[in-house]
Amino acid sequence: MKNKEKLVEHLIDNIQKIKRDKSVISDIKLELANKYDILAGDVQEWINKPEDKLNDLDIRELYLFAEQIYLKTGNVKDLSLELYFTDIEKDMARKYEASLYSERLSFPITLSDARVIEDGVFAVLMDIKTINELVNNQLLIYDYEIQREAVLVKGKDGSIRKKPKIVKKNVDEITEHLLKGTLSKTAPPLIWNALPRSGKTGDELYFDPAKQELTILEGTELAIGDGFHRINGIKNALMKNTSIERKLLVYISNMSKKLFRAEMAQLAKATPISTVRVQEWESKRYSDSIVQQLKLESDLKDRISQTNRIKTIANELVSYNILADTIDEEFDISNRAESYDVGDFLVEYFNVLVGAYSEDFLDNPSESRKISLLVDNNMFVGYVTLAARLYKKGIKPREVRKIIRQIDFSRTNPLWRQIGIINSEGKIERDTVKIRKNIKKYFKEIDIESMVNS
Repeated sequence: MKNKEKLVEHLIDNIQKIKRDKSVISDIKLELANKYDILAGDVQEWINKPEDKLNDLDIRELYLFAEQIYLKTGNVKDLSLELYFTDIEKDMARKYEASLYSERLSFPITLSDARVIEDGVFAVLMDIKTINELVNNQLLIYDYEIQREAVLVKGKDGSIRKKPKIVKKNVDEITEHLLKGTLSKTAPPLIWNALPRSGKTGDELYFDPAKQELTILEGTELAIGDGFHRINGIKNALMKNTSIERKLLVYISNMSKKLFRAEMAQLAKATPISTVRVQEWESKRYSDSIVQQLKLESDLKDRISQTNRIKTIANELVSYNILADTIDEEFDISNRAESYDVGDFLVEYFNVLVGAYSEDFLDNPSESRKISLLVDNNMFVGYVTLAARLYKKGIKPREVRKIIRQIDFSRTNPLWRQIGIINSEGKIERDTVKIRKNIKKYFKEIDIESMVNS
């Protein structure tokens, strides 16, 4: 298949044109049900949530669905199927019957060949067909909170959505190994997590030691922790040859997302994941848990990057490491209780700061950066440094407004050139270590008492 991402993007755009026309949607459902045994409920999900569902479709289902959207929207040129599918893929789709290829699964399901690894962690030898069916039935999901960095994609309407980060070369290699029967018998295990409190009965997993069976119970939210590329390879291989026989080792845990991230951090050290993401998962420092609190509770939610660089396309404001490192350096935290106090203080502090300048921080940060340093990533070193000074002196976090409004953040302010932040061309200096050191020094030296009382 060619240009799948572009096809999905055009499908999403064109679904909007017909999704409210009940007669058209009914025709699509009847056509796919009568000819290919595709359930009407599945089609409705593809229409309701195309951003989430279409990328995971079997290539044959994607062809058949795209064909219907193409026909129902007046043969839109961008949806011409020849642009995306080969003749072989077209023939495969025409012979497709969903009921023959996809058993409808739901939890509970019981897995044999199970062992206890440690408390709350089980090992299971699982047939790749079962793995594929779990994915096809949306019982095994991709959770961005426990996964590697996401790829951010900007749609034509300006919206930003996340996509799993996939190295196609790796998926293709796994597919070929499965087809040839050469996949290593010592391949690392797939790692999944059953989220606590997601099970309908209050439990997610039940292990029978006598039968060595593990049951995944009704309602359980089961998420991929490691092995996403292998799962995609499995899907591709079975699409080409449904008779492949192979079992893979799967670890299934039953932990909170925070604990699971910490466990995954140990594996992350042996794989090419950004060191910042590993640091975030481990949460060894008090500052790391404080940044997690800011991500969940403050107006910086969805504005903190997962890496040491911000993605302006997603309106991110500050990198994870700037916040965590500066909090660690500037606040004297000796126990968990103190970290909660600092976290609560910083949540209120940044809510006040962001709220006071919402047009810059939230509404149009890209435009603000052109004329001001207020929302520059490096400046958050100063904001955290200032927060620490307020906290230690017992000054309420809301007083930050009085201080910030007395500072001229415009790029034309000669101060920033004098202290080595802006160069002669009005651009930010390249030496970020030096820049951040100078910003911290500036915020340590300003007379905050007089600024608050003025």
